[in-house]
Amino acid sequence: MTLAEHLQAGASEPFTWGVQDCCLYPSDWILAQTGIDAAAPLRGRYRTPLGAARHIKQRGGFVRMVSDLMAAAGFSETTDPQPGDVGVIHLGDGFAVAIRTRVGWAGKSLSGLGCGPFRHVVAWTILPNEQL
Repeated sequence: MTLAEHLQAGASEPFTWGVQDCCLYPSDWILAQTGIDAAAPLRGRYRTPLGAARHIKQRGGFVRMVSDLMAAAGFSETTDPQPGDVGVIHLGDGFAVAIRTRVGWAGKSLSGLGCGPFRHVVAWTILPNEQL
């Protein structure tokens, strides 16, 4: 699956807690590209915003949770994310996991698939760019 195909599929799927949300949508991209499910410890563990918040709190906060999951899955941090890489982006009222594209960061939101020039807090290299 190409990045464009993944983005197009994500745009047609509704946001669903624990299935198609801001953590699992980018994790599905990682899984499709690498065969590694960085979000395996989260899958099937929550279905509501409250359930997601409980996992985030238990894991030390959003950025720490995602960082720990990515490190445990063996992904390397990067300071220069390229299209196809994944990162935690800062939104006005919190954080989300998003996929780097050529025009910004794309991720799931309650209103669909959003893309924009968000600021990333931390990012990880998924694959060499020539493999995308």
